[in-house]
Amino acid sequence: MNIPAADRHVLADLVNEFAAVRVSLDRAGNGPRLLIEDLESGEQVFLCPLELASFTLATDEDRESWLRVGAYRPSGNTAPRRRSRS
Repeated sequence: MNIPAADRHVLADLVNEFAAVRVSLDRAGNGPRLLIEDLESGEQVFLCPLELASFTLATDEDRESWLRVGAYRPSGNTAPRRRSRS
């Protein structure tokens, strides 16, 4: 995906021993949204304000079920899940 630089602003690279992601503000869609990029795999996801607000209501169990990278990937599942979302 080739988005003009003026429509995207990198906010931060967040890195620890388990993952590395880049967080950007994207204004190329119908409204502002965050772009989260996995720096290891190159996978990306756009998150709108509604999706971000839903994180605040998630339980610990919900968040635990989201862990699918590195040592937290279920055994036997080594290929990243492909999604077509923009």
